[in-house]
Amino acid sequence: MARATDLPIYREAYDLLQLVTKLAQQFPRGYRQGLARDLSAEAQAVVKFIFRANCTRDKVEIIEQLRERLESLRLFLRLSFDLRLIPPGPFGATVELTDAVGKQAAGWLNYARGRV
Repeated sequence: MARATDLPIYREAYDLLQLVTKLAQQFPRGYRQGLARDLSAEAQAVVKFIFRANCTRDKVEIIEQLRERLESLRLFLRLSFDLRLIPPGPFGATVELTDAVGKQAAGWLNYARGRV
């Protein structure tokens, strides 16, 4: 079993977490305790679920939870963009990273289901 930190999905999710953390710090004060906190929590959860899935034998349930958290993260990112809290350039970068993580999670899920 590879270390979670060596997995491409982990590296991209970690890059996404770093980007989201930087963006959330720039939110106006009125959004920091709500939307920024939730956005950061979802990005952290994505990374945690990747680590947990890598450490367990039955990966299917954990990867499904990972994909659910990723969708929540996409929702919060889209809302932040629509509220003009995130500029178009960084938002595009978050979209690319969430898509990359989502595709890798889908592939990982298919592989895990095939082994069950």
